[in-house]
Amino acid sequence: MQSKLILLEGIPGSGKSTAGATLQKFFEDTNIPSRFWSEGDFDHPADFEGIARLSKSQFEDLLARHPKLTEIGEHTSVRGSDYLLKYRKLQNLHPEKIEQSLVDELSRLDVYDGLPMEEYCRLALDRWRDFVKVAKNSDEVTLMECVYLQNPLTVMLARHNVAPQFANQHIENLTDIIHELNPLVIYLQPQDVRAALELVREERPKEWADFVIWYLTGQEYGKFHHLNGYDGVIQFYEMRQKLELDILYKLPIQKLVIEHSGNEWNRCKEEIASFVLPLFPN
Repeated sequence: MQSKLILLEGIPGSGKSTAGATLQKFFEDTNIPSRFWSEGDFDHPADFEGIARLSKSQFEDLLARHPKLTEIGEHTSVRGSDYLLKYRKLQNLHPEKIEQSLVDELSRLDVYDGLPMEEYCRLALDRWRDFVKVAKNSDEVTLMECVYLQNPLTVMLARHNVAPQFANQHIENLTDIIHELNPLVIYLQPQDVRAALELVREERPKEWADFVIWYLTGQEYGKFHHLNGYDGVIQFYEMRQKLELDILYKLPIQKLVIEHSGNEWNRCKEEIASFVLPLFPN
């Protein structure tokens, strides 16, 4: 069975987006339907970018307090007792209607950054189950970056400082859910973590570095390990890359790990092609 899900992983600056573009081009050239979901897409089917989780009573109270904000309903999905509101997308589409106080209120219920860890894990696995139900009946190959290892491990480690065994168990549970899609994991591994991150820092706005420094050094993991500044960020990503590889090598999932210096993209593309092409014969 050909894969219906390709997962691109690695630290920032490792080449995930470039690998995704390479795969998109291959599928376009071979007339295989595909969809690449990039990091940060408000409509991502398996991610929680800018999504708040409300109970029914919280949602009804929100509607009562903001009766003129009729768009709330169209950006909310309901799964059991969970009301998932895409508040960042709502803010992006209707900035004139969304007061900052409302954004601040909803951010405190953000799935990634406002909920207890157990609640996040439950919601994340439920979202993957819903995605699999749709994807297995589709002819489309789905490409995703960051959502298999990076996002869950960053939340669990940086924000909550969980034991690696707990994080490993969550990834194992996720792997069990997606196995029927015959998933492939492509992991981009920079040989020099510091060099990769310094390049990203130069390319991205200062606000990105400021947020990452706070997120990785100013929460539970960073405080416990006394991380400071951008050096603390580098220490975190060195740890995360090692943990991700330790977890990945033990998982019963098809995987390709590409170690690179950052200046070998032609070789990386050849390795990706050799790994993926045989699974999609013309």
